[in-house]
Parts: sequence; structure tokens; C-alpha cells
Amino acid sequence: MPGIFAQHADAYATAGLPAFPVNTRRKRPAVRGWQKATPGRARAWASVDNLGAVDGLGIVMGKSSGLTEIDVDAVGDAWLALAVKRFGETPITIRTASGKAKLWYRHNGEGRRIRPFDDLPIDVLGGGFTIAPPSWREDLAAAYIYRTGGLDSLEKLPPIPPQALETGRPRAAECVRQGERNDLLWRYCMAQARHRDDVEALLDVAKTWASAFTDPLPLKEVERYARSASGYEASGRNFLGLRKPQVTEGDRIMDDLIDHPEAFTLYQMFLRWHGKRRAFAIAPTAMSAAGGPPWSRHKIANARDVLLERGFIEELVAPDPKRRKSGRYRLVHDYAKSGNNHNTPFPLLERLVMQPHGGWRDCAGHPPSGPNARLCWCGQDRGGVVLSRCAGGRHG
Repeated sequence: MPGIFAQHADAYATAGLPAFPVNTRRKRPAVRGWQKATPGRARAWASVDNLGAVDGLGIVMGKSSGLTEIDVDAVGDAWLALAVKRFGETPITIRTASGKAKLWYRHNGEGRRIRPFDDLPIDVLGGGFTIAPPSWREDLAAAYIYRTGGLDSLEKLPPIPPQALETGRPRAAECVRQGERNDLLWRYCMAQARHRDDVEALLDVAKTWASAFTDPLPLKEVERYARSASGYEASGRNFLGLRKPQVTEGDRIMDDLIDHPEAFTLYQMFLRWHGKRRAFAIAPTAMSAAGGPPWSRHKIANARDVLLERGFIEELVAPDPKRRKSGRYRLVHDYAKSGNNHNTPFPLLERLVMQPHGGWRDCAGHPPSGPNARLCWCGQDRGGVVLSRCAGGRHG
């Protein structure tokens, strides 16, 4: 019997949405290359038996789908009402299998922002992916459903008002007095620069806002402030109104994984060890046994799944528990920009040597299971160099 994905992929493809199969329990894509999903690929994946049988339907958020999602990570109608009050009415609202809420809006370059608002369990998903109705969670015996609207409401979606994405509350232009105009216009441009695709769009909103001054500024002066604010944003120096500076790509990674510190730590380890490798293995059991990182295998697997879900790593070869084969992965982006060696071995770990007969030995001839050797931290399969403690101390 076909699964949810096979039954509904065509409807989403007809609506122009890039769909792909998802493991709903693990919130993990069931197919590689989901970031490049298209309506045509959705139909092709649905025609493959094992993919069509999947009961989860994912949608790429952002430019490719034209959708931005407000993800309310809390149960209760009060949280949904608060989100609607802040971001505006929308014809499409969704209830997740766990009883939480999602709201869809027309994409306007929002990007992916995790917990950007103080004390609000809300994420802005203008990137990454979401799980769409009627996906089914077997473990919860519940489905994702449309509370209101559906695919026929996509053309009616409004954009999110820019002011709803602000963490502060800019002062109304009509109330600005002479002597305050320059300072407040500068602050307004800096706040708006985070949500504008280019300097012309920023200039447009700056002119509109400044035109409400009781004593307007010359247009050349408004343009000067807008272009200056755009330059600060482009160079990563726009700190105005932020709780902390957002300067580097590393800061953006931290923001995206702030709610999953184990995933953030694991990702930093992968960057250090595999930043310039085409592929690498992840074997949670072996990594846990070797203490790199010193977590349970379940915690390592959960952190890996978060990185997969949020698009930081891509699965090239799926794990095969029956054959005890670890999965192979790659970093989606190479953030290692310096000239340093980002393949630094794990502390105190050196090399094992692959023997002609197929067994692993260190430079003193000890097998990994012997009393003088430790397990490989990454569990890399035969044919590659594996890191572990070198009992003889002669390999570096």
C-alpha cells in the first residue's frame, strides 16, 4: 500500500511546491539532495517504492517554495493567537502531530531564525524544511493537519510585516522632533537593513519612513544613511538592537543550533576533523566507546539527526545496522576559511594501519580490541585510515 508521500506528492507538485519524503519520527529527510527538491523530483521520488511508502512529506522553505513558516514550538491556542497577533492573519495554519502550530506566509527573504524573540517559543523558517500535512507520526498515532486553508490557499498568503520581525519597537516617524531626526533615521535604517535584499529596497523604506517627519530631511541625506546602514549589514558590523554581535558565519551557526547544544558541539568537531574532506563516517556506538565525544550513542545519534534535519550535513550512504556498516556523510558547507590544518586529530588519538589481511593494527602490532589499543573514534569502514590511540607511539 502506498504511503502518505506517494499519495500526496503529486498534489504538492501540482501546487508548485518542492516536496520530498521525510522520516517524521526522527524529523529527518528520507532522501539525499532534498535541498534541491523540485515538483518533478517529488513525483520521481514518489514513484520509487521505498520512498513512496514513507509517511512524511517535507517541503523546502524559502525561495524555492515561496513560503516562510512561523513555527510555534508550544502547545495551546493561546500561543497560536499570540503568533497571529504578532505576524498577522494568514489563511493557512497547521496543527502538528504533537499539537503545536505552524503558520505559512509568502516568502520575503526572511531567512532561517531560531528563537529570535525574547521569551517566545517561535522560530522563523525562511530556510531549511518543514513537515507538511497529512504526514503521520506512528509513535504518536497522530497526523499533521491543516487547521485552516490548504494548498488551494497558497496564492492568498500574505508576507510577514517587516515590523513583526523586529526585536525592538522603532519610534513612529510622526513623533520625531527636530534634533532627533538623524539619530533615529540611522537606527531605523540599521534595523531595516536586516530584512532587505538590497540597498535600493532599504532606501525605499527609509524614504517612506522619513517622509512622515514633520520637518523632512533632504533626500540625499536619507540616501546617505540608508547606504551606510546597508554597508554595515553587508560587512557583518550591524550590531544595533542585537543582544549580541552577529559577526561571523560561526555566530549564525550557533544561532541556528542554540536550542541543541550537543548538535552544535558535534558540528564543531566535524568541522575540525573533516572540514576539508569530501566524506566521512559517523558511527555513534564506536564514537561513544572511544569517548569522542564522551556521550551515549543515543545522544550522538540524536545530535547527528539534528544536523541532518537542519541541513548542516548530508547523508551520502545510509547506515546498515544488519551489516554493521556506518553511514557516510559530508558537510554541506565548508566554513574553514583559514589556512590552518582543520584535519587536526582528536586529542591523544593517532593512526591505525590497515593490514593486508584486512585487520586493523597499530604501529606496535596491537589490534584495536587488545589491551594496549582503543577503539576507533569514527568507526570508519575498511579501506580508509582510522584514528585511534597508537600503542607504539610511532605514528602521528
